[in-house]
Parts: sequence; structure tokens; C-alpha cells
Amino acid sequence: MSSKDAKVYVCTQAGCNNKYNRPYRLEQHLLSHLNIKPFPCTWENCCKAYSNKSHLNRHIASVHEKEKKNIIYSCPQCCKTYSNRQNLKKHIRQKHVINLPFVCDCCKAQCRKKHQLSAHMYKHNGVKAFSCEICSKEFVTLYEKKRHMRCHKTYTCDECSSTFNQWSKYQKHRKSEHCAKKYICDECGRAYTQRIHIIRHLKIHSNTENLRRTFACPYSNCFRRYTRNSNLTQHILVKHKKLKHICNICQADYSSQAKLKEHLKIHENGVVPRRKVKSLANGRKHRKDKDTLKVTTALKLAGLTETVLEKCKVFNDTQHE
Repeated sequence: MSSKDAKVYVCTQAGCNNKYNRPYRLEQHLLSHLNIKPFPCTWENCCKAYSNKSHLNRHIASVHEKEKKNIIYSCPQCCKTYSNRQNLKKHIRQKHVINLPFVCDCCKAQCRKKHQLSAHMYKHNGVKAFSCEICSKEFVTLYEKKRHMRCHKTYTCDECSSTFNQWSKYQKHRKSEHCAKKYICDECGRAYTQRIHIIRHLKIHSNTENLRRTFACPYSNCFRRYTRNSNLTQHILVKHKKLKHICNICQADYSSQAKLKEHLKIHENGVVPRRKVKSLANGRKHRKDKDTLKVTTALKLAGLTETVLEKCKVFNDTQHE
């Protein structure tokens, strides 16, 4: 039996050991425990109801529309007749099953492929027939082994021969290290790899009117203003609509999903995670605005650009001289 057909969805009701290979079949089964039958028969004087629509259709075909359809389901091998197609298929599967090439010596179960028989034998001898050639980890089915082998797959960069164990990390490396920065600012020469980044950067060099454009909070008695609409949206959700991200374990609430994920690491590892402090020695990049005049958001909102501040600085220096 392949892992695709494995019955991994188990009924959680006490005393019931039914298993299914599809989640929707388990959901339909749970309706029988709750005595919920959402599919009643609509024929007159019939009080039957079913938890599955296919069962209702079978009931109508075999009971109410038997004479109307005038269909006989007969076995082609033994000529035995049945009231519906499902019962005929069940009969053929149990009595006239086609002999498959691989047969279990213990329970006579039949399999189409050899690896399916090897996975099936785990039920009898407890031996996992498939193992990883790299780390010797054992698996019940061939599918589980193939899925595990992805962990050992590596991606090597063609430019610098760096090796990565994840495709996403490899792509991130290529974009950050080897992709050409094709968006270059004509004013200051700064280069960017994405168009959205240079659009955001160009607002620094735009005129005073655009610099002073802000997004004000629409709520009364709230005077907060933001230079980005996304920041305003986050402010409204957290401060006014009281949106909280709640931990399912300790009920702690946080203002963002990122803070909640950081908090969940405490429950997983048992220790408070500490952020790694970057320095120039362990990969921190040099500041691109080193030895340049800093312009804060408050100064931008006030309309004071770098050019204006430079003039003020030159004027102050001449006054002191």
C-alpha cells in the first residue's frame, strides 16, 4: 500500500477505530456519531435521511426509481444481480478480484508494485524496508524516503561556488550578491535591484510639496500622521480596532504577527530568544550614509531638505568665524 492510500485520518471518538485516507471521508463519518443527517429523502411517505449525499442518491435509485430506470446491475462472471452499482463493485472486489503480481505470504494481500509490498510487510515484521543512503534513517514507504532525500539536496551558486541547502536561500543569495542593480538614481548615484525601492528613494529628492504629503489618522482625537499608508493601516488596526494576535498557549497578545512568532519560540525552545547583534566583523555592512547630513522624518515633514540644512550649516559656520 502506498503512502498516498494510507489511512492516516483516525476517528477521535471513544471506542471508534475507523480510519480513512481522505479528510472529507472522516468528516462524513463524524456526522454519524453526532447523529446528523443533512440529506433527507424528498419522496412522499419516506422518512429516510443520510449523512452522505451519495448514500441518498443510492437509496433513491434502488428504492424509488428502480422501476423507472429499469436498470439491472449484474455480475458478468457469476450473473448475480444487485440493486445498485456500488454493491456490484463491492461484490466484484471481494469475489472476483484480479490477481496482482505481488502477494503477501502472511495475509494474501495483493499489491501492484514491489515497493508497495515492502511497505505492507511493515505491518507483519515491523521492519522498515527503505533507508537513506546518506544518514541511514529508515522509512516505511518509498514516498517517505523520497521526501526525506530533499533534505540532502544542495544548490551551488554558479558565480561563487557557495552551497545552500534550501532553494529560497540560494535565490536570495543570487539576488543580493550577483544580480545587477539596474535602477540607479540620477541625483545621488545610489543603485537598487527593485523598481519599488528606487521609487521610494526618489521621494527624498522630490520637491517640498511631495515631501510634506502625509497620511492622517481619520479617527477623532487622534493626531497621528504617517508618511506611508501601510503604517497608517497598521496603526488603525492596532490602536483603534484593537486587533491583537493572541498566543494559543498562554493567551498573551501582541500587536503584530511577527512579534507573536518571536514569542512562540519561547514555548518551543524554553528560553527567551536573543537577537544576534551584527557588527562589521560578522557580516554587517558599512553605512551608505556615513559622513553625510542626516535628515529625520520630522525634518522632512517640516519641509527642511538636505539642501536647506546644508545652507543653514554653512551660514552658521560663517557666523561663528
